[in-house]
Amino acid sequence: MTTTAATRPSPTVRTARVLGAVLLSMAGIFWALAVVAVVIATLVVWRVNGSADVSIAVYARQAATWFPFSLGIMLVGAYLRVHIASGMTRRTFVRAALLVEVAAGVGYAAVFTALVLLERAVHDALGWESVITEIQLADESASTGAMLLELSVTFVVANLSGLLVGAVYLRFGAWVGTLTLPLTVGPLVLLLYIPGARYVDLPGIWTTTAAGHLALAVGVGVVLAAAMAAVFAAVVERLQLAPAP
Repeated sequence: MTTTAATRPSPTVRTARVLGAVLLSMAGIFWALAVVAVVIATLVVWRVNGSADVSIAVYARQAATWFPFSLGIMLVGAYLRVHIASGMTRRTFVRAALLVEVAAGVGYAAVFTALVLLERAVHDALGWESVITEIQLADESASTGAMLLELSVTFVVANLSGLLVGAVYLRFGAWVGTLTLPLTVGPLVLLLYIPGARYVDLPGIWTTTAAGHLALAVGVGVVLAAAMAAVFAAVVERLQLAPAP
């Protein structure tokens, strides 16, 4: 008689489940509050102006960028020391953290896009417009895929930037962590405001077509994400943690 031993998930998968559960619970709270805020703001604008001809939901983009960014810092500060004390490797933490943060970025982008589309449907039913005034490439005329792609890249970069900030603070201390913020957060700020370049009258496809703008932003975002992931891995794998007081 043969018995089949139950296969246990890898350390990376187990760690990813723990980190993912934390991010998922926080995401639920965030999006519940965001929906309530959008509804209240829309009602206020309607009462004041008689209609809401701009997208209110799109203004959640900044919060949906910086809130997960702060969670990335928290994951490193709160869980890395416990992870290592449990006898698990730094490399396992790096892999799990990168996995869940990339997934979280895409997830936030999907929820955000769905919220904007739902708001647009409500506005259409009421005879309102849904003009997007936030600085981003995907305006009200852009396809769903274009909006999802742009937001996914932006949110993933934000999450990886948070991980990197947390790792640098943990390894080098407050002074170095603060002085290097232009390097650890600067790429995210750059990506957020690349869309503003579409208002600059420069020659070439990159600055004169919607597809060119999107390709430029996505390309820059992918390069930045890869660079930050590599630096995060290098910092964490060389991290020496002092005993907790």
